Amino acid sequence: MPVDYESLTAAGSIMGSGGMVALDDDNCMVDMARFFLAFAQEESCGKCPPCRVGCRAMAAILDRVAKGIAEMDELDTLEQLARTVKDGSLCGLGQTAPNPVATTLRYFRHEYEEHIQKKQCSAFVCQSLVHYHIDAERCTGCGACRTVCPVEAISGEKKKLHAIDQDICEQCGACLTVCPPAFAAIYRSSGELTRMEPVLERKNKGRQAEE
Repeated sequence: MPVDYESLTAAGSIMGSGGMVALDDDNCMVDMARFFLAFAQEESCGKCPPCRVGCRAMAAILDRVAKGIAEMDELDTLEQLARTVKDGSLCGLGQTAPNPVATTLRYFRHEYEEHIQKKQCSAFVCQSLVHYHIDAERCTGCGACRTVCPVEAISGEKKKLHAIDQDICEQCGACLTVCPPAFAAIYRSSGELTRMEPVLERKNKGRQAEE
C-alpha cells in the first residue's frame, strides 16, 4: 500500500507525523492500545468531558482486559466509548485518541477475546496473564532464580530441582532474566500456550567439556 495521505485515509488510518511503527506477533494489541491511550491521556488538556472522561473509562476497561478480568460485553462498551470520544472531542488529539482502541478491536478482536475468555496473552506481554515455571529436566539447582525472587516464591536446595509457588509468585519475570541461558530452565505459560527459552548450545557444550 502506498504511504501517502489519500491511501492511508482510505484504509482507515492517518498520516500523523509521518512515522510508522512495525509490529509482529511479539506485540500484544491490547497492550499497544493501552500504551497509545495512556499517551493521549497524558497530553489531554482535559477541557472537554468526552476526551477527559471517555479516555479514562476506556483505559479502565483496557486494564481489566489485560488482567483477564473483563467481561465480553465490555468490548461493546469500549467501541461505544471510542465513537463518543471521537465524535464529541473538540480537538484533533481527542478525536484521534480512541483510534488505537477502535482499530485493534476491529482487526485484532480475537486477541481481546483470548484475554477475557482464555486468560491468555499470546504475545506473553500482559504480566497478569503470564505464569512462570521451572523445567525439571533443565534445572540444575544453581539458585539464581531463588536468590533474585522478591517475594521468596521459589524454593529448592542447592543443586536440586527448584519450584515456583504460583500462589506467591507476582509474575515479575526476574527469575527468567537471571536463569543462565546455558540451561534456560524457566519457561512461561499463558492460557493454553507455553513458551520455552532457547538453550545456548555453545555454552552447553563448554559445560559438558568441563565436566
